[in-house]
Amino acid sequence: METDVINDYKEAGRVWKECIKLAKKETKVGIKLIDLARKVEDKIKEENCGNAFPINLSLNNDTAHFTPAYNDTYELVESDVLKVDIGVHKNGYICDGAITINLDNKYAKMIEANELALENAISKAEFGKPIDNSCSEIENTLKEKGFNPIYNLGGHGLAKFNIHAPPSISNHKTNSSELFEESAVAIEPFASTGKGFVSEAQNVEIFSLNEGKNVRNLIGRKIMQLAKEYQGLPFAERWLREKLQVDEFSFTIGLRELMKAEVFHCHHGLKETKGIFTTQAEKSLLILEDKTIVLGE
Repeated sequence: METDVINDYKEAGRVWKECIKLAKKETKVGIKLIDLARKVEDKIKEENCGNAFPINLSLNNDTAHFTPAYNDTYELVESDVLKVDIGVHKNGYICDGAITINLDNKYAKMIEANELALENAISKAEFGKPIDNSCSEIENTLKEKGFNPIYNLGGHGLAKFNIHAPPSISNHKTNSSELFEESAVAIEPFASTGKGFVSEAQNVEIFSLNEGKNVRNLIGRKIMQLAKEYQGLPFAERWLREKLQVDEFSFTIGLRELMKAEVFHCHHGLKETKGIFTTQAEKSLLILEDKTIVLGE
């Protein structure tokens, strides 16, 4: 891996760490999720980096791919289990990482177990070693602590302007013989108080662009032009609304036409069963032949 690329990954990691600090500081009872989202996303821009995806703020059984809508009014309560997933890129090279915050500490042991699972998985992430070693560590650690991993979620590779590149890093043993190669990866164990499976929610606030298509609707074409600015990375509907500033009805019609034509790929929210709680811990690594670098440390 070239030195300039490594340095870009490290810079993304530095900014990610600062954003996690900011999120921890700002996460208090009564804060609006939309305000927290904007503060963190603005911080990334202030640090001369880009948002690799809209900040994910997923509550309780909501597990991933939830970000506030442009008109969101929800205020955090003490009992919420909040997953904060932040992506930062420098020149397209991404640091993706997450923490879980629970202000009343009812789920502190679960959060600790999730963080330990991540730590144990990272300890096995070395060049030329089986990826499944890390997967097994996640499953074994969580089960020993009394929780299930979320079986249909997992970590992934990171490439330039690509948040979900090979390889897949499951949250459970797979018996795969695939080895870690020189690359950037994100390891992200999710824990559940339930059976450990998520399904798609109806709501969608995060999209990415499918190239090579067009629509007739004028506002739809303008939305698509804005979406191209993200260079294939996921973006939030609220980002487009804030930039385009047309009336709500016209924007909604344009967006629906893009979705119907499959110009936009929809990243549905992912959720566990109602009444179940989930946690997340995630860090990004550079797997090099002579060492593994944990970004943001």
